[in-house]
Amino acid sequence: MRHLIEDELRGPSVFKDAGKLSFDYVPEDLPGREEETKKLARTFGPVLANRGSGQTILVTGPVGSGKTALSKRFAMDFKAYAASQGVPIEWVDVNCRRRSTDSAALLKILTHFDERFPDRGFSNSEMLEILRKQLERREAHLLVILDEVDILLKKSGSDLVYALTRFNEEATRAKVGVSLIMVSQRDVRTFLDEAAQSTFKRTSVLAVEKYGEAQLKSIVRQRVGLAFHANAFPEDLEDLVAEMAAERGDARLAIELLHKAGQNADDESRKTVSAEDLRAAKSSVSDTVEEGKLRELDLHKKLTLLAIARALKKGGAFAITGEVESIYAVACEERGEKPRAHTQFWTYLKDLEGLGFIHTRRSGKGVLGTTTLISLPDVPAKSLEERLLALLGK
Repeated sequence: MRHLIEDELRGPSVFKDAGKLSFDYVPEDLPGREEETKKLARTFGPVLANRGSGQTILVTGPVGSGKTALSKRFAMDFKAYAASQGVPIEWVDVNCRRRSTDSAALLKILTHFDERFPDRGFSNSEMLEILRKQLERREAHLLVILDEVDILLKKSGSDLVYALTRFNEEATRAKVGVSLIMVSQRDVRTFLDEAAQSTFKRTSVLAVEKYGEAQLKSIVRQRVGLAFHANAFPEDLEDLVAEMAAERGDARLAIELLHKAGQNADDESRKTVSAEDLRAAKSSVSDTVEEGKLRELDLHKKLTLLAIARALKKGGAFAITGEVESIYAVACEERGEKPRAHTQFWTYLKDLEGLGFIHTRRSGKGVLGTTTLISLPDVPAKSLEERLLALLGK
């Protein structure tokens, strides 16, 4: 078996660095986001003159508009420029999809300063005080990015956002403070309580628009140059990728198409990506539910989502909770799992809604009695079922 792995990994590939097509990779330049970068610079500029001057901004925009990459790239470059001015800046990115509670988010922030910081045993207020001491020791300002912050706010409320935005008021040293970039697809100010809302200025919102086709062409050209060998991805295909992604203005889709098209070429041991590779890639990513997000779900959430897909595969716009729960029980039996109780099943539904996989609403006219109706907003039920079965193992 070892020789098969070696042959595959040492074999020819159209990629020189496929990692440059990872969603986590942040290039040095972000085509099409120059004006947004300038606004972030204006917002956080006061920190350079006064490290205790905390700033806050909400970055909103649709999927694939580059919100996260913009925030991270700004943080990297702002830290570097601040260092040249003798101002120490630290920054940390918290993915609120993975860290959806205040304590989990604070733990991520503290492990930036101490990788061995224990993952239990401290209250939130104690962790905030430890953070204060870490910053005082360094005389540094901290920039926190709360990515997909709507998930944190839905699950845990506004306490952490309020504490971070008010952090500077209790600082004992003028050179210590915290600034905040909140990233979300939607305007989350309505999720904040009155006290947390009071920390925002009316101008503290950066609305990032979806990419136009010309901007997507620049992004595609940049990633092709970084990820593919010379001449492995023909120039005319770059335009085709941009055209495909322009339907949604989605840079993530463009990058995923590049990656999958390259994989298709590698699967057939060809040195050049073809239009057929790209068309096949497009058909495989026609919905917006990302594989990574599905894979992160635990077993019973996958089974609950599978039950919803099976219920909706019949053709209806909505599925009724009771029907879905029955199908979920069958899916559990297929895999030798004991179905969880109704209360836990209901928790799975709310978690899946919080993660953006489903929508729920109370039934109205035309439905006997009162129940909860479930829909899939972003993916065909049949496609979702097939992908979950692949992850679960048929």
